[in-house]
Amino acid sequence: MNNQLKLLKKKYDQIVLSPKEIENDYYQNVMSKYAYKKISKGPSYNVWPFDYQIGGFKKGRELKKLPKLINNTRVYYFDGNDKILLTEIYGKTERIIDREYYFYCKNDIESIYFISTIGAIDVANISLLMNKNGYENQLISYAKYGYSIWKYNYFNNTLVEIDVQCKGHDETEITFYKTYLEYNNGELNRIISKYPNGYEVQRYSLK
Repeated sequence: MNNQLKLLKKKYDQIVLSPKEIENDYYQNVMSKYAYKKISKGPSYNVWPFDYQIGGFKKGRELKKLPKLINNTRVYYFDGNDKILLTEIYGKTERIIDREYYFYCKNDIESIYFISTIGAIDVANISLLMNKNGYENQLISYAKYGYSIWKYNYFNNTLVEIDVQCKGHDETEITFYKTYLEYNNGELNRIISKYPNGYEVQRYSLK
């Protein structure tokens, strides 16, 4: 386990002792200083490279207010420099809201993701995106059930490949796979993950 991962684990273990109180402090801090917010049905902004596309989503539809069918609605809170401070993800009711908070350093972005259930808050994961020479270089995430490390590879300043390793806390072996990003005339066209055993998963397709 590398040093950054150990630090994330240590912070996760501290937050898990009182997640409701810590999340409330983060929330009050964002509410006191955000400059504006945007609402969409489905995800519309990435903090990690191509995050929602890798998750299998297409860009969501921007809304002026919260819809009646609230499930999968996102609310993004921005600061005065157009950086996302908080993403809210609604569940089936307005009482179920997952929240992901972002903290910006000189070369890194840290996020803390809290899962909401009726009457309870739990910390799901802590992630750290590291930059090198102006490019996102590595994403490390420590979660409730395991960890993952993503290494970003570029060609002509374009992200083309991600080396991924992940391991469950109760597992003995590390899983490795590669995620490839394909483009058409400079526009992202397809994302596919390939595993050593030959298994492939299409994560995203423009069509």
